[in-house]
This record gives sequence, structure tokens and C-alpha cells, in this order.
Amino acid sequence: MVHEENKNEPKSPSNEEDEKEATYRIYSILSYFVILVIVGFPVWWYTTRVYRASLPINEMYEVHLKNKSNRDFGIPLSLDYDILITFVHPDPSGLDIDLNGGDIDVNLQPFLKQIAPVANFIVKSQWLYLTDLGVIPKKVSDHYALQENQLPHVISPLEAKMWSHLSERPAVNLVLYFSYCSTPLFIYNDRNMKVPTNAFLSPRWGGVYIVNPDKSSCETRRFKPDLSPIVSTFVTQIQHLFKIKGVKAEDIKQFKIRTVEEMVGSTRRTLKSLAQLLSEIGSIVISDEVGDKINIAVDNANLSEQFLEEGDVDLALKHAKIAFLNSEGAFSDPSLLALLYFPHDQKYAVYIPLFLPIMIPVFMSLALVKKWYRNRKIPKVKSE
Repeated sequence: MVHEENKNEPKSPSNEEDEKEATYRIYSILSYFVILVIVGFPVWWYTTRVYRASLPINEMYEVHLKNKSNRDFGIPLSLDYDILITFVHPDPSGLDIDLNGGDIDVNLQPFLKQIAPVANFIVKSQWLYLTDLGVIPKKVSDHYALQENQLPHVISPLEAKMWSHLSERPAVNLVLYFSYCSTPLFIYNDRNMKVPTNAFLSPRWGGVYIVNPDKSSCETRRFKPDLSPIVSTFVTQIQHLFKIKGVKAEDIKQFKIRTVEEMVGSTRRTLKSLAQLLSEIGSIVISDEVGDKINIAVDNANLSEQFLEEGDVDLALKHAKIAFLNSEGAFSDPSLLALLYFPHDQKYAVYIPLFLPIMIPVFMSLALVKKWYRNRKIPKVKSE
């Protein structure tokens, strides 16, 4: 006959000790599991995670940008520009030139003030002596001809000797070249005709204006250039570089509108690129400062578009500049590269050899806990 064991039957001292030892062992296993898995793993994950501030990811992603054509590329967008006026004088011993960069600066200011709401223009000047154009012009009767296909080769030798690359601001280069008295120099187009302005333009770089001293100045060996054609040529070149149709109020307004559209488009493009980068590289840190810049850029881009639709160009330009500045600052912030040298796969490679030898015995011991728990649930039986 089979019957249940009497629960009130006294246990032997050895059984009680074994049961206590088993209980302590089970509690020890459970404590290890709690400390390592329930407490230790979340703490490790939290302390080694990459911090990212709250970002409007959806707004950064959900933008429709038109593709740029080759015609759209010109002087890079910026809130500050250097206008670098370079006087190139290949024969300082043969001719003394009476010209000051400050005089050109003063005459350029009326035009620059008209476009100053778009960006800040800083005029600088420098002199290059004993410097030639780097090409060999063709002799034509009493002067020399610089062919149109030679013009691209003029810029590289000049650029190597100019300090426009020392500034962090984009530079608009305006070069004034004074030819030798003995060899007047004129630019010829592809139809073998003289270019009336005797100047040429490079869309992403600037312009060059060639000035030939008159005969009387060459005889006296002292030349004082007329500022009017120089300033007029430089103003025209700046207009072409920034795609400004004229100096009328409506022309300046259209320039502002186009700048707003370009800055908002650049902001959207930068933020979308940043969002894609964040989704592809999980170890990029987004600090609160960078997060604030991104949020400011998104909000001001939206405000700029809103004011532009309402016809308030000046307010639209103001917010577009704020959005552009913050988007560029967020994308180029050095803190984005703080943890790129320690990606997730390397983190796992470092920590798994530490945790795995400890976790395997703990998880295997859970089988003993399960078995002990089941044995306590099943009533003991004995046969008579």
C-alpha cells in the first residue's frame, strides 16, 4: 500500500543539514544571477552606451531635395567672405604704380553694403611683385594676345603665391595685373577678337583684370591707374560670381530670395546627411550642444520657409542664416568623432571574454535551481 509521508514525522539531523546547505547553495546561485544579469548587465549596458540627445529624426529625414546641376555650383555658401584684391606687378623696378588697396575698398563699399544682409564681406589686399601670369602670350603687331584657351592656366601660378587659402572663410579673388610697358597685353576670345573689358572670370575662384599702362606713364615711369574702370570691373565680377543681375533694389531682393532658398536647401541636405550617418554608424555621440544646434537648425529652416511664403524676405533671410550656421556647426562638431575609434564590435570583443566565463557557470547552475524547485513541489512518497 502506498501512502503519503507523514509531514509531522521528525527529520534526521543529517537531512536537515543537507537541506540547509542546498538552500544556501540555491540562494547563492540566485544572488549571483541577480547581481550579474539583473543588475550588472543593465549597468554595463548603460555605462557603455553611446549618448545621443533627442533629435527630430523624422524631420531630418523627410525632406525632398532637388539635384544640383553644374550651373548651380559657384562660390561656396557662407556667412562671411574675404574679398582679396591682389595687385600683380611683374616689373616694379621699371614702373612705379601709385595705387592703394584702401582706395578700392572705399569705392567697393557702396555695393557691398547693398548685399551685406546676405553675408559679411571683408576686403583685403596684397601685392605680388616679380610675378608673371605663367603663360606665353602671342605677339600681335604692337601688343601681345592672351588667348581664351590660355586663361585657365593663368590661375594656378597666381593661386600658389596668394594667401587666400590661409583664411577659413571662402575667398573671392580679384586680381589686378599690370603688364610690362614694353609688352601691352590684351585678352582675345575664341573668335580672335579683343575682349572689351580685358578681364575674365573663373566661377568658383574670382576674376582677373589686366591693366596696360599708358605711354606717358611709361615714359615718366610712374603710373596712377584710373579707379573708375577698376572698381566697375570688380563690381561686375562680384555680381557674376554671386549671380546678381544688377544693383537695383529688385535685383538685390531676388538675390536675397535665392540665398534663402540655397541656405535652407543646404541646411536640409546637411541634416539629412547627418541623420543617414547616425543610422549607419551607431558609435557617433550626439551631445546636448550638438542636439541643440540641430533642433535650432530645423526650427529656423521651417520659419524661414514660412516667412518666405508670406513675402517677408528679410525675416526669411535672418532665420535661413541661423539655420545654415547651426546645421554646419552640428555637422562639423569635433565631438561627433569622439567614439568612432571604439565601435560596438570592438566593445563586445573586449567585454565578452570578461563576462562569458562568469556567466556560463551561473546559467548552468540555474538548472540545479529548477530541479530543486521542482523537487520541493512534488510530495515525497514511500511504500509500505
